[in-house]
Amino acid sequence: MIRALVLRSVQNSYKPMIADTADAFISLAEPLKRRGETEKTGEAILALAGSIRAAKRSGAPLAGRLPVPVPRNQGIHPQRTEVMEAELNFHFHLTQSEHVKVEDIFCEVQVCVRGLLKVDELLFELEDHWRIDTQKKYDQEQGTPPREAHPLFHYQRGGHAQEAFSAHEGFVPGPAASKREGLRGLMQYPGPRIAVVPLCPTLALDAVLSQHDGPLWRQLQNIPEYLNVVTQQRSTIWALYDDALRDEKRRNALIWAVDS
Repeated sequence: MIRALVLRSVQNSYKPMIADTADAFISLAEPLKRRGETEKTGEAILALAGSIRAAKRSGAPLAGRLPVPVPRNQGIHPQRTEVMEAELNFHFHLTQSEHVKVEDIFCEVQVCVRGLLKVDELLFELEDHWRIDTQKKYDQEQGTPPREAHPLFHYQRGGHAQEAFSAHEGFVPGPAASKREGLRGLMQYPGPRIAVVPLCPTLALDAVLSQHDGPLWRQLQNIPEYLNVVTQQRSTIWALYDDALRDEKRRNALIWAVDS
């Protein structure tokens, strides 16, 4: 009964949902500014507030870039890497429709963590990337469907930002190390693409904080102005996702691949 009421309220109108999404994100600025670790993140949200409100009025995508706390120094590879900074890029849009469905959401989240590693007199610039993406539908007449499973909303390592970083001439391991032998490095491939619930800017930021610094994230959960906003956004999007899971064809697109 409660789930049905939440879903019905979400589906009633397009504009209130996109407006609530924009306002929810902006409202995170104040509770985040209260803590030293997230003060810069809160200030960045306030700096984006004007463009977010403009997008809200016009129905344009909500987009921006902001600094986030770096991951705690635990299990970082390569060893002795000094993590320097981290940032979150988000792009969120809701296609206008009479009844809002989860398939109306476009979500793109790109997280980059940068670090430095000094080995003797050498200094390596390092980056780590992960993303949550929305699989674009292909043109059945001219396009080519993906060979591997691409859930509608999926998490994966890497992405375009990582490809650009690794394309630099001095990237190691790579051609730059051609004169050395016995080198070893971590390999990464595009998969697995794991089905996830789409993330609005609020939920994207909360997810990053929860993965980068668990103790800090748990302390933020104790701030009502933070927790209430995150909980409301999570309930709204999960209700839409849950509705799609109850239909076999829609469920297949969410879990495996578009137009499967």
